[in-house]
Amino acid sequence: MLFSHIIKDKYLRIVGGMSLLILLLAIMIFYATLGSITTPLIIHFDSYRGIDIVGGRAEVYGILILGLILILINLFLAEFIYKRERFLSYIFAFASLLISTLILMAISVIISVN
Repeated sequence: MLFSHIIKDKYLRIVGGMSLLILLLAIMIFYATLGSITTPLIIHFDSYRGIDIVGGRAEVYGILILGLILILINLFLAEFIYKRERFLSYIFAFASLLISTLILMAISVIISVN
């Protein structure tokens, strides 16, 4: 089984599940608030120079998909290294939780700017 150690270990299961749930929450929040907008979205705003990056919904979905890929890679690495170094697998799992939290904050900022 692919993620057998993560499923068996309580901490890895909780942290991995929370990472995926937070990313799913970010996807649902973005789709609920800005899912039907066809105009360009402000992706990055600098207080000194103003709007730096403008993009569409595809760029924001790209950020979300990239976050999902990073989380899955971290969880795969945590699974792969679990037998040799359990502490490092916990670090990979908590890094995926940090990534999903940062993506949720980035999506919240994009929503608040637009």
